[in-house]
Amino acid sequence: MIQIQELQEIGLTKNEAKVYSVLIGIGSTTAGEVIKKTKLHRNIVYDNLEKLIEKGLIDYVTIKGIKHFEVSSPSELKDFIQKQKQEILRKESLVKELLPRIENEISIERKQDASIFKGKRALKNVLEGITQSKTEILVFGTGWGMKETLKDYYEQWHLKLRQHKIKARILLPKTKFPKKQQRHCNFRKVLNRTRSHPASEYLYNIVHNSVLHALTFANK
Repeated sequence: MIQIQELQEIGLTKNEAKVYSVLIGIGSTTAGEVIKKTKLHRNIVYDNLEKLIEKGLIDYVTIKGIKHFEVSSPSELKDFIQKQKQEILRKESLVKELLPRIENEISIERKQDASIFKGKRALKNVLEGITQSKTEILVFGTGWGMKETLKDYYEQWHLKLRQHKIKARILLPKTKFPKKQQRHCNFRKVLNRTRSHPASEYLYNIVHNSVLHALTFANK
């Protein structure tokens, strides 16, 4: 027996699959019988019969003024799949045409003065972009909030910096530069270590490729 899910996997909707499955099972029949078998609303059945006709998967003949529906030749399924392939190729072609235009519009939009992002996911996206930097990274911060906030990802980020051979210089408070964390970071040279006062949040300024990222971390 043909399963509804199998018909859905080849591209039919759930209701189309139900109607098609009934026609496979009972052969030529009226819409009324399909309604009884599928237990779908009559409008839904008629709508899906029309869709299946448009897809070339079912036919009908009129007997004494009443339409009798039946499944078309099974080979029509191959034509149905072929049409889907052609539609995918058409969409791929359209995407190739749209991509440069979309990227161009995004580039123009990003020329604005500033953008604001919030949350760890957004922060990681910013840091991932920095791992592709073509210039040295310059960092100024008021504390080590990045380590506490990002946890394991912090060390993964520094590993990526090393893998891409990206050099960096940092300016952080002396009391916020623990030796344990120095071992994991990729900063080649500390410019200076100033003393700091307790604060409710840490601030970071990261510069790369002439872009300034201002990051804020809560001090909990």
